[in-house]
Order: sequence, then C-alpha cells, then structure tokens
Amino acid sequence: AKLGRSAMDFALLPISKDSLEWQCSILKLGGLTVLLNCGWTESLDPKLLTPLIPHLQELDLIVLTHADVRHLGALPYVLSKYPVSCPVVCTEPVCRLGELSCVACLEDREKYREASEAYEVDDVLRIFMSRLTTLKYRETFRISVNGRVLAACPYPAGSHLGSAFWTLHCGSLSAVYLVDGTMRQGRYLDGLEVQRLRPVCTGAAQRWDVLVTAPVPSMGLALPQGAHQKAKPSTSKAISAARTVREQCFLEETISTLRKGGSVLIPADVAGWIPEALLLFEAAWGQDRQLNTYPVCWLSSVGDMVLDQVKTRLEYMGHEVLEAFESRIGHHPFVLKSIRIFQSLEELIAAHPLNRPKVIFTTSQHLEGGDARELFFRLSAEPKTLLWLLGVAPGGTLARQLLEDFVLNQCVRKEYRLHQHMKSALPDEELRQLYEKMQEQVSEPAPPPEIAVAMKAEDILQVKGEDGTASKTAKEEEAKAEVKVEAKAKEELKDNKEFKETKDGTALNTSGPSGPGGASGASGPKGNALWSPLGWPNSRTAAFQEQRAESDQYGQVLSAAEVRLWKAQDQVEQVE
Repeated sequence: AKLGRSAMDFALLPISKDSLEWQCSILKLGGLTVLLNCGWTESLDPKLLTPLIPHLQELDLIVLTHADVRHLGALPYVLSKYPVSCPVVCTEPVCRLGELSCVACLEDREKYREASEAYEVDDVLRIFMSRLTTLKYRETFRISVNGRVLAACPYPAGSHLGSAFWTLHCGSLSAVYLVDGTMRQGRYLDGLEVQRLRPVCTGAAQRWDVLVTAPVPSMGLALPQGAHQKAKPSTSKAISAARTVREQCFLEETISTLRKGGSVLIPADVAGWIPEALLLFEAAWGQDRQLNTYPVCWLSSVGDMVLDQVKTRLEYMGHEVLEAFESRIGHHPFVLKSIRIFQSLEELIAAHPLNRPKVIFTTSQHLEGGDARELFFRLSAEPKTLLWLLGVAPGGTLARQLLEDFVLNQCVRKEYRLHQHMKSALPDEELRQLYEKMQEQVSEPAPPPEIAVAMKAEDILQVKGEDGTASKTAKEEEAKAEVKVEAKAKEELKDNKEFKETKDGTALNTSGPSGPGGASGASGPKGNALWSPLGWPNSRTAAFQEQRAESDQYGQVLSAAEVRLWKAQDQVEQVE
C-alpha cells in the first residue's frame, strides 16, 4: 500500500516470480535501494537470479528475515561471485542457523549427485562469518548514503527462531517488510509482535507508508476440507500433548501408522519447523511410555549443530520457555530424551532397519535430493508407510506432484518415472588417474631436494621494511642467515627413502615421487595400484605428495617473502 506519496519515493521490484518458492525483492525507498531477502530454491539454479544481477551495484542494504534456503539460500552465491559491498543485516539466530541451512543444502545435493557449482561450503562459512551484521530484536541499524539516512529495525515474526519482520525509515518515509509470520504462540516462540504494526506507536500517531508482504499462494484447486475429521480417534495418552487440531491430527495419524507396523517420513527444512516438531514429539512420547518402542530419528548431517545453536538462544524464545527455565533450574526444553540424531543414512539403517516402524525427520523438504528422496524411494513401495508433506511445495517438485495426485485428486496408487541419483566407487585405475589429474591441477612441481636453498639479506630487509642502513648487529644476523640447507635436505631424503606400510600382508614402498602427480609406486600384488588406509577398510587411496601453503597460527596464508623470513629466523636460532 502507498499513501499520498510520489511514485519516485517508492518502487518494488519482485525478483522471484512466486514468493511461495523463494523470497527475493528489491525495494526503493526515498532514493535508497534495499534487497528484501536473498532466497533460492533447492535446485541452486543461477538462471533464477538473472533479474537480480543488474541491480547488485545499486544495493545499499540487504535484510534477511528467516534462516532457511527459501529466504537466504542465494546469499553466499551473490556475495562470493559478485562485488557487492553493502551491509547485510539479520538477527543472530538467522545468521547461525542460515549458515547451517546452506551447508545442509550443499551436503544433501553432494550425497547422491555431482557437487554444485554455485558455491562451496568454504564460501558459506566465509560469508556468514565475515559479511553479516547481527542485531537483536528492536535494535536499530543505520546507514548514511549520499546524505540520506536509512534505519532498519527487526521485530519478532513468531514463525522460526530469530525470524523477524523489518521496519524501514528513510527521511519521512516508512515501510514494513512482513513475510511468513504467524500470530499463533508456539511451543517455544511467542507470536508476531503485532503491537508494532498498530497505527499508534510509542504514544504518537504513525501511519506506515508502505507494507510489503507475501500473499497467500493460490493453487487453483481447493484443499480438501475437514481432513482432520478423517482420522480415527486415538486412545493414546500422547494425544493430550497436542495444543491445536493440526497437532492432534498430526499425532493421531502418526501413531496409528506406527501401530500398524509402518514408518513415518517427515521431510522438513533443517532450521524451520523442525524445532517445533521435535518438542511436540518429545512431549507426546513423554506422555505415553508405550511409544518408546517406536524410535524417533532426525536424519541430518548438521542436526546436532542446529540443536546446539537453538539451545544457546534462550533470549529469542517465548515467555513460557523462559519462565519454565527460571522456575526449574537446569530445565531446558531442547534437552531431548526421546529423539536421536543420525549423521548419515547408513548409520540410521544400522541402528534401526527400515523394515521396522519408526519416525524419521529428514532435510530436503520438497524431496528433490538428499536422504529424503532416497528414503522415499526405499519406503514408497510399502503401503503402510506414511509421508507428511509440510506446506505447499513449489511447482515441478516431487512433493508438489504427490500433493496434487494423492491429496487434491485423491489417487490411491500411481506410478512415476523419476531420476534417482546415486554415487558408485570408481575402479582403482580410474581413481588413481583422478588423483594424478587433480595433483597436476592444484600443485606445482616441487624443486629437487638436492638443490641448495640460500637466504639473501635483501629478502629479509624487504620483508622487514628496512632501508639498508641496518645496524652492524642486524648485518651479522643476516650473514648468519645465508646458510645452505643442502646437507639437511639430503639427510631428510635419506631418512624418508625407505618407508613401508603393511596392510593385510601387502607392503607399500615409497622411494620418492614418481609419475606426474608425485604418486608413489606400490610393491604389492601385480595390478594393485591403490591401497586401503589404516582404519578405513572400505576406502582406496594412493600416496602422493601434496604442496600446501604455509600459514600462521590464525590460519592466514603467508606470502613467499614471509615464508623466507620465517625460515631464516628459524635457521638463525639454530645456528646460535
């Protein structure tokens, strides 16, 4: 909405075609440009961001509301691939949990298919650790651009931990950015702070000029009404843990499936609705001890880290949690006793075979990749299996197809032709060739150890920034630094000339680098090009020399001049 303002004062450019799939918009307010969320889909397709690229140099501020891929998944890509220097603001939980959401998205993709070219895990860690400015609720962030001041302030949105709606002020203009909020009080969060949206704020009349929000998505078909009435009443005590009709239906169907011998698969975002669901199942399993025979599993490579981040954010939780924590010393709602976290699918299957009834929470909410898709393939043939679809999935995804076929059109059985990605181990010869090719690409040939390496005084003076008028003591130390390490290199070569490692009776003799990649030759059985490292019986590898950059105690890579200075000082200390 816009009230009594010029068209030049306000403009909204939606980047995402459908806010249901991902959130990204550009707001021009009073001559300044703000990027409202920087979301993406699980496909990580750079073509979706094509409308955003021409406007990156115009951005003055980026605000983030939620800690999932749908709201910030493209942030590492944009900040690592393009020269964007404007501030990025969000709450502390959104920063920490958003980082884990992006990492989980990459790891889910790489488990069964090729790695994404959009960005790597290192890019995610670097961006979220160095580029984001974290704020507390009701803390104002101000920037000044060309004499104009823009003030942004987050307020609780109530849906996810740390989720926020933002108020923006630029001069006499004001705007509110509110998406995906909820007024309902949850198990560990209070609802939307609606007082801030009232026309009267802090005793003075204030009317917002702009309200930016996301409309309720339309599917073209109405969802079936009274779905909760189809569930048969349950006699389990666990139902008493439900606070709403939605939770009651959720528990009744889940418990009924478990008692029939089926498993329940619940794909959900790693940092969104998962904490609320875990608390619901923890309370339900605590009410009915008979349900302890059915394990509740959370399959996620970052599940333990997400839980740790949630535990340490009590100040962002609701009053109910804070009062319980203060009244009962040591009581924390997220110390879960009935739920176990698994890092991999193999670990889950080893502890609880798939043919036994269980509840499984997984990542990849739309079944487009990761363990959620793999588990769906393995469990879909079993008619007793129950799949929960949370929300309305974007078009073209597997979850959307299932929703339209089985919920809207009420199909009983249907066959699909789907792509199933999987990774298989390379043969030994191909794996060895891959090692050699990678070694050629990332490393330079190391100089022969017989070549003498001498330190020059000019290099030391250049690093220290001195001007040639050094004192006599300094010159004497520099003269001592001009030592050769030829004898030392030969001694090390002699010590390393005969190195043997025994694995199942096979000896591997490395007598120096051989081949273009520096891989060592094996003296095992004929054709045995690779070997299994100790403690990794199912892995195959080859021994090769790797050139690594020297770094200091803080992880900063040293330049060539700094490395020479460091080695010279070490040699001077040995001579003295």
